Amino acid sequence: MPRVWVIKDKREGTGSQAISLADALGYEYEIKELDSSPFAKLPNFLLGNSLLSISETCKEKFRPPWPEIVISAGRRAALISRYIKIKSQGGAFICQIMHPGYTLNKIYDMIILPNHDARQGKNIVNFTGSPNRITKEILIKARDSWRSKFNSLERPITSLIVGGSNKYMKFGEFEAQDFSKKITRMHGSLKGSIVFTTSRRTGKIGKTISDQLRGEGCKPSLEYFWGAGGDNPYMGILAYSDYLVVSGDSISMLSEACASPGGVYIYVPPNFNSKKHKRYHEELYNLGAAKPLKGVFSNWDPYNFNPTFDMAEEVKKRISFGA
Repeated sequence: MPRVWVIKDKREGTGSQAISLADALGYEYEIKELDSSPFAKLPNFLLGNSLLSISETCKEKFRPPWPEIVISAGRRAALISRYIKIKSQGGAFICQIMHPGYTLNKIYDMIILPNHDARQGKNIVNFTGSPNRITKEILIKARDSWRSKFNSLERPITSLIVGGSNKYMKFGEFEAQDFSKKITRMHGSLKGSIVFTTSRRTGKIGKTISDQLRGEGCKPSLEYFWGAGGDNPYMGILAYSDYLVVSGDSISMLSEACASPGGVYIYVPPNFNSKKHKRYHEELYNLGAAKPLKGVFSNWDPYNFNPTFDMAEEVKKRISFGA
């Protein structure tokens, strides 16, 4: 069995992509979590072939014997996998998820990029969405763990998964009101139960959305606010929901929702200005994996998929043939 290292960024959405691909490969692996130094804020081309971006303690994790396979995700992890490639004298196969930033991209054996990034190259392999952990086995386990909580809810279960403001969009009072009104109209025809959960970026606007839903007579049957403590029902939401309404700012959340059995609606605020994200939304619409949230319910047989296993097969193929 090959020695496999997973270089994990502390940002959960990024690090989980690397772990998801490692799980799909089926080999035993060792997680090397990064602890950044102040130099990590510098662009990769200035950091060069060094470990300046990580702390002195973290540097001790990256010593021989070198692995046969390295899986990294994100710009910060890409710098470390590049270092390993050089120190192993090319012996390590480097699979980089997401664009590595302004660095020597040809040093990576395989770069996994989503189609909506609109980048191509000899060592670039394109897929729809991002690698994620949602499998049939994970969903079965989640159904067992959350049965008592979700079996008591009236069907259909419509779950709202909200991200938050980023450089591409603002999620403020106006967006909260727009979102809540669309959900209320949709729920008027669907009935059933509303489940509401937030993410790390949602912040105080999550409470605003909850209050507005209640004011519209659309009180959530189950709520979870990120960081509030207690068990996070996120996996139960993916396993039990008949419909999932996901804000369009998060590629990771949308990818996980589309790997789940429920029908996915994407909320795109009027001020959303990311061409890359919009390309991904259109790709999902064309596949039949999602529909835009317009406040009108439409029933369809959704296309549920997870690209992670196809990615893993491509890694194995390239290792075997030395691509």
